[in-house]
Amino acid sequence: MVRIKVLLVLMLMLPFLLNVPSANAAPPENELNQYLAEIGWTKQELFDYLSYYEIPLDDFNTVEELKDVMGTPINSKNFQELLTKYGLTEKEFNDLMDHFGDNLNDYKFIEDLDASVEFYVNNDEYMAEIEKALGEFGITEEEAERFFNYLAEVEEKNKDQLDQIATNDTLWEKFTNVEDPSQLSDEELNEMVQILEQTIALYEIKMNFKVNGHPVTLNDLLKMQEPPKGSLSGSVYSPSGELLIDFNIPQEFFESLEVVDNGEDLLHLGEISDDYVDHMHEEKYEQGRKNLK
Repeated sequence: MVRIKVLLVLMLMLPFLLNVPSANAAPPENELNQYLAEIGWTKQELFDYLSYYEIPLDDFNTVEELKDVMGTPINSKNFQELLTKYGLTEKEFNDLMDHFGDNLNDYKFIEDLDASVEFYVNNDEYMAEIEKALGEFGITEEEAERFFNYLAEVEEKNKDQLDQIATNDTLWEKFTNVEDPSQLSDEELNEMVQILEQTIALYEIKMNFKVNGHPVTLNDLLKMQEPPKGSLSGSVYSPSGELLIDFNIPQEFFESLEVVDNGEDLLHLGEISDDYVDHMHEEKYEQGRKNLK
């Protein structure tokens, strides 16, 4: 993510490198208002859009410079060209967008839509595999898509998340061949739980587990040598307490660390969402670099 931010900064410094005069001021107010009226946006919507890509409005001197980075408004012609490019019918396009909890109405510029469709086409099968695995826990496709979108928002706020997750993945390697966590020493089990809880926290979620409706900790869960009698369930919440996902853990998954491995499919959604945010930033940089040549 740091690399992408550096590229964006270099892109916006290009006028300086080419000795083009710049006053480090936003485009003239009247021209900006006219442009916003043309695309049907408020100034706040513009600020939100630029904030997503970490680009200050003050880095543009004219509306034309802004347009070069913003892109081309979607119309029927370029939308049909996009469908042709990816060999999609309109129904297939809508199904693809829906698979990732996305919608055409959320897009203003064809370049952004193109970047999303490219990512979705390349990750559609992987997403389906994850959803199938999560389905064994009673997690619906709709819940998986909602969770994907939530994780994408979290990644956008935490620029160091990928590096932190990579560190945790390295720490986790020592446990990859463990078949029965209940046989670990207390020290080893505490280390395993700590790594899992740190990874969960990076996604800004809270996970609760219950046996027959009674709360149990992750540590207690992994210590159990036999599946609990009755129901074993879990819930995923946002820090504000919003319920994101409810799931059940089948007893057959409990007999080994497979319960943890399958639980990682939740975090694989996070990995896809991380890749999606990085992909969108890279495509925006590339678009701006070409247009500012």
